[in-house]
Amino acid sequence: MKEFVIKTQRSKAYLIFFTFVRFSVFMIFKVLYRMKIYGRENIPPAGGIILCSNHLSYIDPVFTGLCIKRYVYFMAKIQLFSNKFVASVVTFFNAYPVNRESFDRQTLRNSVEILKAGQMVGIYPEGTRSTDGIIRQGHKGVGVISIMSESPILPVAIAGSNMIIRKPHKRLFFPVIKIAFGKPIDTVSIQKKYGSKQAAEIITSQTMAEIKKLYEGINNAG
Repeated sequence: MKEFVIKTQRSKAYLIFFTFVRFSVFMIFKVLYRMKIYGRENIPPAGGIILCSNHLSYIDPVFTGLCIKRYVYFMAKIQLFSNKFVASVVTFFNAYPVNRESFDRQTLRNSVEILKAGQMVGIYPEGTRSTDGIIRQGHKGVGVISIMSESPILPVAIAGSNMIIRKPHKRLFFPVIKIAFGKPIDTVSIQKKYGSKQAAEIITSQTMAEIKKLYEGINNAG
C-alpha cells in the first residue's frame, strides 16, 4: 500500500457536502435506532483531543461520528485500504490506517499530526470489537499518543450496536442505540505527576475506567 497522506485541512465544498451527508444520515438513524445521546456538552468545540470508546460493532464510528459536529479521524484496520473503492469511501470520512498486528510507528506519527493540527482522533483502545458487550483491557498506545501530542482524552461509551446483527438470524435488528460522552481527561497533568513512561499506562487505565462507568450508566438506563 502506498504511503497514506493525512488531510487535516478541507475545502469549503467538502465541509458543506460532509455536513449535509452527516445530517441526513443522522436523521435516518435517529428514527431507526431511537438514538439517545448523553453528555454532548462535554465535547470540546475545538482543539486536538482523542476520542476513546468501547467497540461493539463495525458501525460504531458512524453512530459516534453522527453525534459530533467536528470531524473525527478514526483509526481503521489497514486491510480496508487495500480495496480502492473502500479506501476512497473511508478516507472521505477521515479514516486512516492502523496495522493492528505490529507496533505501527506511522500510525503514531499520523495521529500526532492530526492532533497537533487541532483535530479529533477516534481510537478504540481495546483494539478490536467486543460483541458480548464486555469491556476489556485497553492497549497503552492511546496513552502514548496522548503524551506525544499533549492532548486530552474524551471518554465515550456506546450501547446497543452489537444487537443490530445477531447470529444466526439473517436480518437486521433496530435496537435503541445509546451514546454517552464523558468529561475530558487532562492527561498533561498525569504526565507531569508520573513521568512519560508510567503515565501511558495510568492514562489508559483511567480512560478504560471512565468508559466502563459511562457504559454501565447507559446500559442500565431505561
